[in-house]
Amino acid sequence: MVELKDRGEEIYDRLVGQGLFKEPEKYEPILEDGKITYGEGFPITAIEKFLGYFDKQVNIANFPSISFNTDFSRTLTACRYSTEPGIDSVALDGETSEKYINRAGKAVNYFKGLFGIRGSFRFYIRRIKRYDEAKGLGESAAVASSTARAVAANVFGKEAVKDNAFVSRLARLVSGSGTRSAMGGFSLWLSYPWIREDRCHGVNIPVDFKDFSFMTFPAVHEIRTEGAHDIALSSPFYPRWMINKFQKIIDLLDSGFPMEDMMKHAEEDMYLMHSLLMSRGTVIHTPASLELINSLKKFREENEGIYYTADTGPSLVVMSRDRKMLEEFAESAGGSPLWGKVVTSFNTKPDAEFMKEAEEYLSE
Repeated sequence: MVELKDRGEEIYDRLVGQGLFKEPEKYEPILEDGKITYGEGFPITAIEKFLGYFDKQVNIANFPSISFNTDFSRTLTACRYSTEPGIDSVALDGETSEKYINRAGKAVNYFKGLFGIRGSFRFYIRRIKRYDEAKGLGESAAVASSTARAVAANVFGKEAVKDNAFVSRLARLVSGSGTRSAMGGFSLWLSYPWIREDRCHGVNIPVDFKDFSFMTFPAVHEIRTEGAHDIALSSPFYPRWMINKFQKIIDLLDSGFPMEDMMKHAEEDMYLMHSLLMSRGTVIHTPASLELINSLKKFREENEGIYYTADTGPSLVVMSRDRKMLEEFAESAGGSPLWGKVVTSFNTKPDAEFMKEAEEYLSE
């Protein structure tokens, strides 16, 4: 772990040297009983994948990771603050459950302790998906970043909401991958053993994606992402995967994040991460997604420049700098892909219909 800390600090020094790393500003809470605020978030697709926490209490990962924000879905969050303690709650898509409350409780309690807050937060969250159901399309990251943005607006005000690094730090408390979702565009989550907690957040990286196109084939299975962390850590191959991450990211930093290399990394790291899980008996892909991979391999024999990846789910994201090539593949595969775009900014103006619905719920 000491070696990982040294390599992590090497990445930090490079980010600072290239002017990419931004320290979050410091904000003081300004609390108002009954105040309701809004935040939105978007999902991510990982380039350099992430599994495994060094510190589960505050969600510090063992190594850095890279992803980009997509528009496959969108998460809206309303947050209400109350001076009354002990009434924290979470409603996700109109439902409440112990699972939601327990997961949010850890984050909310740490956040309160960090800033000396004694009251309660109630969340009303709505996911708007462009597909029916899917696994591996980064929804949890979108939930984390949208709730963090809503909390930042509620407790610290408009300036804090504009500080993506600060929002990213808060999002990490809910979900590690939320750090990157909170940044927008392409971003790197700086994380490594014994990193300062306030430095463990997302960093926007200068990727030229003007000719980058991608689409996904949504698919489902029953594996929970939370379980994937422990499964991966138990693999005998995990230490080598973890150590190699640092040099791969240093190489990308030094080369300026070429789009072609980013797509290659996304595909290669999918196989490496899924191999960790498979080594412990967990298979991510389904017969349908494996058939799609075989079709992609065959198509690529005569069409260079098409890549694919998946996170902790069988939903494949297919990428290229040639959109026409993607269209040709989609037609040849006979599927109905969902086209995506990279999301780089967040709307701070509340969605009126959602806020009316949220205010009715949160005022009960």
